[in-house]
Amino acid sequence: MVLLSTVASLVDSLNVGPLVVERAGAPVANAWGGYDTPPPATFSINPIAAHVSTGRDLDSDRSADRNSERVEFYTRRRLFVSDGGQAADVVTYQGRRYRITQTQNYDPQGAVYISIGVLEDVQQ
Repeated sequence: MVLLSTVASLVDSLNVGPLVVERAGAPVANAWGGYDTPPPATFSINPIAAHVSTGRDLDSDRSADRNSERVEFYTRRRLFVSDGGQAADVVTYQGRRYRITQTQNYDPQGAVYISIGVLEDVQQ
């Protein structure tokens, strides 16, 4: 429990927020029987702490691509991953976009969510 409460305190003490989050709405049926994706809703999240994933964090990643830059976001508010037609949240951090691929719920133990964001854009 001591470790989790320490992690929860990181959200406030290492706050880099507010950061902008884009959350896509669920697809909506159109008149032709297809589905349209509404424009994403944009909101800010604060407090939020960010940590670049390294070492063991990358080894424990379930995805095969370990070459993309990854950032761990510590929040008190849940960030969404892609699920059942719902697009993943995108967090803008230091001017770059990170798509959320994992979210671990530590809310019952330490009032914190740990989410992994994968870099979407490539700098030229």
